[in-house]
Amino acid sequence: MRKLRWLIPSLLFAVLPSLSPAAEADWKLEKDKDGIQVYTRAVEGWSIREIRGVTHVPAKLSSVVAVINDIAAQGELNEYVAEATVQNRESDARYQVYALTKMPWPVSNRDIVNQRSISQDPSSLVVTITDTAVDKASPPPRNGVVRIVNSKQVWTLTPDAKGGVNAQMQLLSDPNGPIPASLINSMSISTPFKTLGKLKALAQKPQYASARPAFIKEPAAAQ
Repeated sequence: MRKLRWLIPSLLFAVLPSLSPAAEADWKLEKDKDGIQVYTRAVEGWSIREIRGVTHVPAKLSSVVAVINDIAAQGELNEYVAEATVQNRESDARYQVYALTKMPWPVSNRDIVNQRSISQDPSSLVVTITDTAVDKASPPPRNGVVRIVNSKQVWTLTPDAKGGVNAQMQLLSDPNGPIPASLINSMSISTPFKTLGKLKALAQKPQYASARPAFIKEPAAAQ
């Protein structure tokens, strides 16, 4: 076991706003199944690889945003999330999220407080949901739980002309402690793959299919 900076798939995803052709070439396709692709790439100064996952969700933009924005239901979206609560809400589109992740023995459980910001481009209507870890945030770490303080995650949701959404996710996070390499390898591909699959399924459920967040504008074709 050695100290590694680790991608934490269970604490969600970071997407870069744009990628140059050279940067695109750095990505390696790790899994392509059921309309979901998971990629990794090396990052300078890190001993692990960054993750990116993409898929198409056959649902309205509002429905996809509603799934990700339903903090109480994050355990459905990701099997490793044991608890998730909203902290310090400033608005519907800006608040902090506390998340507790249960890790397989003998690894200590992790928790994190993320500052979440949701924005929508007025022209393209692309929605970006950005989570950035907050150091020395409330609530304080629990006994026996390791607090993650260096992490960034973003969802980028692009509506298409047919009323669906192209969802892209990317993750890079420091676990703040030793993690077995075997656990990193097993989770770094399977967890984002499963989460994207859950996203597609949950967006079809009635409570999300009928959701219309006030801060999200739908494309004219989807209204």
